[in-house]
Amino acid sequence: MDFPNQHILYQIKQGDEAAFTQLCSYFYFPAVKFCTVILKDQKEAETITESVFAKIWDQRVDIKAEENFQAYLFLNLKSEIFCQMNRYNNPAAKERFLNKIHSFSSNQPFSTSHKK
Repeated sequence: MDFPNQHILYQIKQGDEAAFTQLCSYFYFPAVKFCTVILKDQKEAETITESVFAKIWDQRVDIKAEENFQAYLFLNLKSEIFCQMNRYNNPAAKERFLNKIHSFSSNQPFSTSHKK
């Protein structure tokens, strides 16, 4: 069975904090790794990851259990990174950063293993 399954996502939509904690625990390290590869900054990657999980919790009623949650999560992470990039004032730094982001294909698989 793939994680998260529709039942877990349904529980989260209903406000089940334990189910959400389980979901976060499962995806936290792969999400931070994804952000760190792009940002080259572990602390900023953790901040963005936590921010995205908080937004997902706040908008949990909009989660579609039948869709791929991993794709949804990584799309939100990428979007948050773009928002952070808009804070850059240096156009050259912004362009370098955007080029890094564009080099990642949305189809690129990321492992959900929990290696620390």
